[in-house]
Amino acid sequence: MLALAVGAHPDDVEIGAAGLIAKLTDEGHDVYILILTDEEADGTRRREEAQRSAKELGIPDDRLLFAAFRDGYLRADRDSVTRIRRITVAAGINPDLVIVHSRSDSHNDHVEANTLARSSFRGCVFLYYSIYLSSEDTSFRPHVFIDISGDRAALKERALAAHRSQAARLSQYDLVDHERRWGARIGLDRVEALEIMKQNNSGSVFRQILDLSDSPFHRFWSPIVGGSKISLLYAVPPSSGTLIDWPTSDESAGRDELRRSFAASWHPASPLVEYASNHPQARDVIAQGHTLLVGSGTGTGALFDYQNRLLSGWAVDFDIPRTRHAYLVDRRTGKRLYPTLGSAGEVKSDFGILANYANSFSSRFRVLWAVGATGIAARAALSFLANPGGHPTFQRILSTEGNVCVVFQVFTSDFRIRIIAVED
Repeated sequence: MLALAVGAHPDDVEIGAAGLIAKLTDEGHDVYILILTDEEADGTRRREEAQRSAKELGIPDDRLLFAAFRDGYLRADRDSVTRIRRITVAAGINPDLVIVHSRSDSHNDHVEANTLARSSFRGCVFLYYSIYLSSEDTSFRPHVFIDISGDRAALKERALAAHRSQAARLSQYDLVDHERRWGARIGLDRVEALEIMKQNNSGSVFRQILDLSDSPFHRFWSPIVGGSKISLLYAVPPSSGTLIDWPTSDESAGRDELRRSFAASWHPASPLVEYASNHPQARDVIAQGHTLLVGSGTGTGALFDYQNRLLSGWAVDFDIPRTRHAYLVDRRTGKRLYPTLGSAGEVKSDFGILANYANSFSSRFRVLWAVGATGIAARAALSFLANPGGHPTFQRILSTEGNVCVVFQVFTSDFRIRIIAVED
């Protein structure tokens, strides 16, 4: 992968993305840095500082480029785009990834740098970094997080220290405190937070770039949700008086866990919207956006209808009259998987389905299933969705742009999960 990091001024790239650049170079990707403006009074010194800083990051002089626009007067116009294209063509650069300022910023040069970069390159994925001195965090929407700790933190400090002429300005606010506030959202000490955007024809690079993130939660959910909402539809229990009551406490606990994860980790607000499956607009919700279906196809309303329409293999079903618990069934073979019960009727192990499908109403949207024969498996599925990093195998299998269905068994003693089948 070829990456181009763009800064409106010397030191901007190091402030917002030094850790990311270090990670890219460590993984063997080619990285260039382009600085857009020069200061009239001290341009030579600033360039020398930029060269020393780039070397700390492993970027040699021939991969550090200067556009020499006037500081404070940057404009994303036709002439500026032409100059950027000439510079990058001369350097042999056709980037897969462009790292540049976020538009959620109060500095005019930073905002113009974002527009200029997007206007100058095609077929790219973009990562937008914030500058802690001028960022507007209420509108900043990061979905990629780079861990800044250990050697990477020390490297970033050395890179910034090379900009000696800016020491007073950089010390106005605490960059480490800024990075720790973002890190607290995802359970890390310090992170660089970055927005992600892909242009058309960016190919498979988008997934590769998401995999750079040190937040498993965002690695899993960002390609599914993006900047949209996701509607969670939960199965309502059967009417009272049935022979086997459908327990809902475990499903509710799982939904609570997922709700808390989105509330804590997704900025600026959780994309999760919840509906009961017998809501009068449930079918419209499924048809018009990303959807997470929770509980069981044996619940009433849209879940049962959509399960029959979507899942051709494994599904959840029950006997009529209901004298036993629901079960998983392979519709192709008739094989059934019933929950294992203890002597007192308690559930000792359960069977469930985690699936990630293209929405049959519109391929632009995804449908996720988290269902079980009882609420135990549904809760286990929701626990994974709340903490994808806790089960890397699930995350690898379910992170797909195609269709995949995972059938699993969960043991209530320790919530250990055993994968039984994976089908696409």
